[in-house]
Amino acid sequence: MRPEALTWYQTDFTGIWFGCFESDDLVQDHPVTMLTRFDPGGFFPLHGHPGGEEILVLQGNFTDETGVYPPGSYMLNPEKFNHRPYSQEGCLTFVKLRQHGGESRQQIKTNIYSLPWQPSIIPTIEVKPLYQQAGFSEKVSIERWHPGTVLSLVVESEVKEIFVLEGTWSDELGDYPAGSWLRYPPNCPYTPSSIEGCTVYVKTYPTDTTRFIVGADFQHPLQNCRLGGGFA
Repeated sequence: MRPEALTWYQTDFTGIWFGCFESDDLVQDHPVTMLTRFDPGGFFPLHGHPGGEEILVLQGNFTDETGVYPPGSYMLNPEKFNHRPYSQEGCLTFVKLRQHGGESRQQIKTNIYSLPWQPSIIPTIEVKPLYQQAGFSEKVSIERWHPGTVLSLVVESEVKEIFVLEGTWSDELGDYPAGSWLRYPPNCPYTPSSIEGCTVYVKTYPTDTTRFIVGADFQHPLQNCRLGGGFA
């Protein structure tokens, strides 16, 4: 999905908008992948995250009781974590909800811009690992594709998700600029490339990975939302 295809929704909380890449009619119960936009002064009340929460700050400063997080900040908040997030000047975040269940999850707080690039098995692709933990199947990383990188036919053995941070990612079906989100299922052949170069968030996991579904008594601050205008 390209960013222009997102529909933005305004919540009942001051200055909070979201656009979903992945959701369904049970947005409050099932896994969600989305962009969340805080207008200046936007805030959420105190809330928890059954099934965990993953945040990557794209623009502006994201703030909660644990600190101020500038662009590039990556957080994985496990179950039983509670916070009151807000942004004084406004911010934009990439968020995944209810996809990191398990109370023994590590809490991750880092910044992708402060981590060193590491070589991969492909000379024109470098990587920054963000999350991998014994006992859990997901792997999260940042990849940098040098200009002109073209791979031959790829067939994934696991689910692979891509979120384009910079540049343009391409496959045989099209070109995907910054802000695009893609998911490739296992055994799906494709030919990825980046003529101009790109930086992408990458997440992989097996198809049998259990993604959390919350109980009927749980209410998240996004419980009430209304259709709003486009991203500005």
